[in-house]
Amino acid sequence: MILLPGGYSLCRMSSNESIPSWVFSSAFYTISKSADELSIIAESNLVPAEIKAESGWCILKIEQTLDLALTGITAKFSTALAAAGVNLCVIATYDTDYIMVKQEKLSVAIGALQQAGFIVNA
Repeated sequence: MILLPGGYSLCRMSSNESIPSWVFSSAFYTISKSADELSIIAESNLVPAEIKAESGWCILKIEQTLDLALTGITAKFSTALAAAGVNLCVIATYDTDYIMVKQEKLSVAIGALQQAGFIVNA
């Protein structure tokens, strides 16, 4: 795993709002839309003050392509983090997974992941 540089925010907007242009300036971002909300994860320094957001997140990337037929990867890292008292948000993409942890729990998270057999380059 590698630690992405920078701090990230999880933003909540109304489902009828358009995707704001500031999102596309983020080195990493993800957008999810449902009937209930528009959620955006982006670099914290780009998020305007008027946006409802929770900041202070770090993102760890699993540094390999994960076959979509694999099972148990998310369970392995989420179980290790839960046992260490670390809350997380998981972002799944076609090729890999990203793990969001709060900045203040980063060192605990890295230790728990390493103990579970993951190599973490932070």
